[in-house]
Amino acid sequence: MPRFGQPGPPAPDYGQPDYGQQPGQAFPGYPMPGYAAAPPGDPPRTHLVWASIALAGGVLFSLILGFPSGLMALRHARKVRPLWQSGNPAAAVSESRKARTWAIVSTALDALGVILLSVLIATAGSSASNFHNPSVVAASLKIQLQKRLSEPSSPFYHPGLKVTSVVCTPSGTNTDHCVDYLSNGQTVSEIAVISANGDSYVTG
Repeated sequence: MPRFGQPGPPAPDYGQPDYGQQPGQAFPGYPMPGYAAAPPGDPPRTHLVWASIALAGGVLFSLILGFPSGLMALRHARKVRPLWQSGNPAAAVSESRKARTWAIVSTALDALGVILLSVLIATAGSSASNFHNPSVVAASLKIQLQKRLSEPSSPFYHPGLKVTSVVCTPSGTNTDHCVDYLSNGQTVSEIAVISANGDSYVTG
């Protein structure tokens, strides 16, 4: 036996149980407290590129409707990956679906804007030069007649006389019968013969 005051033999070292964890880690297969692990597999599609294109199309062709829906698509698309990485796959899938839905809406509205813009351009171009339309002929005749009445060098010069209106109606193939109404109460009738392609006319 050891004498009083002398150290005894060291206590047996039974060791610590080793569960395979590294320092600073929890048990194998379990994340550290306070941290969420991303689920296995690939995250859902963000549709971020599609949303960006739809947003740009809204700026160009459908600012009132396509642009706001494009913003909504972009907003949901940006939430997909952070939610997935934070360990919330259900919310990530939901945001992916919302981004896709709003991208479809924005794309449809952008396409509608393109169609309407094309129609407006075509209508403006045709109405400016298509004299097969009697109202276009009447508008042109009114401008030309007023110019003749107002220019001192014109043989038709009549100071103060105004052309109040001109009404043209079809009277045959490529022919309109037009009536000019003047501010002094007089009317003048004339025939407008339109060219075959509708880009010009002559009166007589």
